[in-house]
Amino acid sequence: MAETYFSLVIWTDETDMNQFKDCLESIDEQEYREFELYILDNNPSNAIEVTIKEFFPDIVDKVHYRRLKKKNGMSYAYNIGAHFAEGDYLVYLGQHDRLSGNTLSSLNEKLDSLENKECIIYSDHDELIGLDRKNPHFKPDFNKELFLQMNYIGDFVCISKSLYRRLGEFNEKAVTSTLYEFILRAVFKNEPIEHVPSLLYHKRTSEKALNKEERKAANFYCKEHMALAISYLRQNGVICEGSIDNSLKKWHLDYDNSTFRRFSGDYMFLRDENVRLYTRNNVKKMYSYLCQPDVAVVGARFIDRGLTLDNIGYIYDTDGAWYPAFHGQSVFRGGYDGIGNMPRDVSVVDCGCCLIDAKVYRMLRGFDTRLTGQDAMFDFCLRARKRGYRIIVLPQVIARWKNRVVETPTDNHQLIMEKHGEYLEKGDLFYNKNLPIGMENYVLPGTQS
Repeated sequence: MAETYFSLVIWTDETDMNQFKDCLESIDEQEYREFELYILDNNPSNAIEVTIKEFFPDIVDKVHYRRLKKKNGMSYAYNIGAHFAEGDYLVYLGQHDRLSGNTLSSLNEKLDSLENKECIIYSDHDELIGLDRKNPHFKPDFNKELFLQMNYIGDFVCISKSLYRRLGEFNEKAVTSTLYEFILRAVFKNEPIEHVPSLLYHKRTSEKALNKEERKAANFYCKEHMALAISYLRQNGVICEGSIDNSLKKWHLDYDNSTFRRFSGDYMFLRDENVRLYTRNNVKKMYSYLCQPDVAVVGARFIDRGLTLDNIGYIYDTDGAWYPAFHGQSVFRGGYDGIGNMPRDVSVVDCGCCLIDAKVYRMLRGFDTRLTGQDAMFDFCLRARKRGYRIIVLPQVIARWKNRVVETPTDNHQLIMEKHGEYLEKGDLFYNKNLPIGMENYVLPGTQS
């Protein structure tokens, strides 16, 4: 296995020294020792420098301390760190957070498995509340639509130094969205975004309700992130507006649908005769997402009797069996990590109601007539994904099957495995392997949905 040299970069400002010591301790405990640490200090005292020398002599030789003369924010500090860093990869983390002992070794293993090592890598994380680790966030592989409306990647990112040089410095106009803006830049230039499905990062947080100042800061955070997402979309010809969610953790994009024409040849609206729609202007809503040039199919959320969900898209396992996502969960909850109510990329949508880009349908020569029902949709979505197109589920369009018989003939499954077996063996990229798969999914093991 090749050994990678990492440069860990931390910006310190208004630092809680006890929590900062905890962060340093987690760095000192790394199994993998090929790293250096750059600390960019904006605190008025020299407590950070004294702490490093006094309490952590074992890593003094790995630490580079620089007091910043200008209080120009995180982006400025991160650029200073990148300028002086000698590592092959830049690893950015928060001053009060912790790393797992195997964080750097896991990043090294991931890089060793990649063909294209000029990439950005993120991992799963949980929350550090006092001494307790809670609320694991098991994330999908890169999910563009979800990322455009929620910074689910977070504050821990590993960036190839060569990719940083090629894409340019962090935008110093960004106040809270330093890493988000850089990742957006990479996304719209089709650079690879990789994911390690393991809890490598522990984010310091609090269970207390936000006070007035914290709510104001959270609102600014969302506004800045949302403005960047809208800006990048508009630069790429996609017009949209946005609004902040009441949770102050995400935002909602409203894509322009002014070019929509009923009975147009640009799209195909598929709706089974046994499907009832509960929302209005459904085709128009779906069309606004289909307008994005890389989207092939937009599907709906299906509800079941008893105020439960039938599915919000589908997930599949390595054997090619598919399962309805969020099945049986309450319609009033947002699902795991709140993503059940968010438009997002999925592998497969329900065949009962969806909108398909007509040109993609023609390019793929339609559905495979040897397959039936949901299997035919499964195959079509997989073929579209292999061509680089996205499949989106839109929870704002709500449907329900009146009568449905789900059949998966053996011949169907055999044909799908013949066509897509190698692809399916990698697992569903939009479903984290740490979550249970089957009819009960998007729940933490041992907890109720």
